[in-house]
Amino acid sequence: IEEKETWHEKEDRWVSTIKMPFYAKKGKIVGTFGISRDITDRKKAEEKIVYLSFHDGLTGLYNRAYFDEELNRLNTERQLPITIVMGDLNGLKLINDVYGHSKGDMLLRDIANILKESFRKEDITSRWGGDEFISILPKTSAKDARSIIKRIKALCEEKSTTEMPLSISLGASTKKSSSENIYDILKEAENKMYKSKITESVSIQESLIRSLSVILKKGDYRTETRIKKMDDYAVLVGKRLNLSRIKLEELQLFMNFQNIGKLALAYEIMAKKRRLTTEEWKIVKEIPEIGYRIAESSKKLKPIAESILSHHEWYNGQGYPRGIKGEEIPVLSRISFLITSYDAMTSDRPYRNKMTNREAKKEIKKFSGIQFDPQVVDAFFELLEEGK
Repeated sequence: IEEKETWHEKEDRWVSTIKMPFYAKKGKIVGTFGISRDITDRKKAEEKIVYLSFHDGLTGLYNRAYFDEELNRLNTERQLPITIVMGDLNGLKLINDVYGHSKGDMLLRDIANILKESFRKEDITSRWGGDEFISILPKTSAKDARSIIKRIKALCEEKSTTEMPLSISLGASTKKSSSENIYDILKEAENKMYKSKITESVSIQESLIRSLSVILKKGDYRTETRIKKMDDYAVLVGKRLNLSRIKLEELQLFMNFQNIGKLALAYEIMAKKRRLTTEEWKIVKEIPEIGYRIAESSKKLKPIAESILSHHEWYNGQGYPRGIKGEEIPVLSRISFLITSYDAMTSDRPYRNKMTNREAKKEIKKFSGIQFDPQVVDAFFELLEEGK
């Protein structure tokens, strides 16, 4: 037999015991004896298998299989009104691309904890799949469901951080009579969720982009005045090259996010005050491609994704990552590459002193047509001569 026993350490343990009668000489049973084996580890493993068969391993919420069973079980007249709430986590792909999947997993766990805190014990909350969640709320009116949704939104706002903004788009639908099909109710909740996501997507994207911008500026050694001056130089060069209004707006955005790929790099590399090793340089040279993937994930940054990818290309084709040259390189990249190079030359570094403006101009002129677009160089030198 298998039974739970309390041992002398007051710890409950599972044991498997074989018990046999103990006979006297005349065949009379005078007692029993047994052999017990500790099977606690096996029992825990079995319990874990049972748990995982009904739960999502990452978030601890119920899984979709369990949700489907409970939906059928609770779909009865005595549970009416039944409300279904469906949610879609916002920004997961962007967080994965910026910080890696471990951060994305953390985001999923954080939102799952908010859902656990917001819904009641009798509600069935599950991870529907990927970044989607779903809850069955028995004996819950639409009004009560709206209150729960407000609580979820409030907790998201309260627990958000600059690095990890929490946001989930939600939709709800209520079955009020037994004649309604529960799967139609589920579909309506899903449609409302997607409608909510479309309505909220612009503000959500802007919030995420603002967060990324703040984090990028935290890691920037330059003063706000210096950053603005370089941004202004870029726009003035763009105007001299007769860029359209849209392109100039993209250029302003690009100057803020050209190095967004840095966010995915180890802090130790980005904060290093000495020259980078060969291996570290290999990692740093991945910044444009990482930045491109991040920008492609964002509707707001997508127009400058190609420019981010080409930010370290040389005019003669000797740059990276693709080795494109001349006008194959987006004009925003050509402008930014010159401005940021000038900025670096005329700024102190832990391993070298800054150049004078005259020395920087001489260096840029030397590499005009090699690293830098000659037209961009001419436009920039005109600005410097005019003292702008």
